[in-house]
Amino acid sequence: MFITVKFGADRHILLNPNCKLVNLAESLRDKCQCGSEVSIDLLDESGNLMNLCDLEGSQDIATTYLKERQSYVLVKIIRGEGSEPARYESLLENLWKRHPDLAERLQKLSNPHVRDKRYNSVPKKVRTPKETPFPSPTKTRAASQQKNRLT
Repeated sequence: MFITVKFGADRHILLNPNCKLVNLAESLRDKCQCGSEVSIDLLDESGNLMNLCDLEGSQDIATTYLKERQSYVLVKIIRGEGSEPARYESLLENLWKRHPDLAERLQKLSNPHVRDKRYNSVPKKVRTPKETPFPSPTKTRAASQQKNRLT
């Protein structure tokens, strides 16, 4: 049982999540050289934060929250002052080049009040397809009669 945590200049480490969360966080900080004053979290491949910072002192087993054999990106949490929301910074360098979807998701998490431009505009009118009426029998006969005259 292991998880992969990506960080730095394309580095990664394998960790055993079959331990207490407090021990996993301590080991992660030690191996990634983050320091105890830095708040960290993990971002899974789908762009979901694991919110380990909220559970950091927990005695729960990490496998309760983390999936075995999954890859995660190490994220630094920058706490906002007052009512400002927290911002998230990837500790994996060049996240935009390596995982553009994750980078976009992390940016949205950091700016929850900013709407995506794609969804901010007024929806365009949807044109309904033109219905073709059934051909009237007189038109069909007239067309076939004209066809017969030409031949």
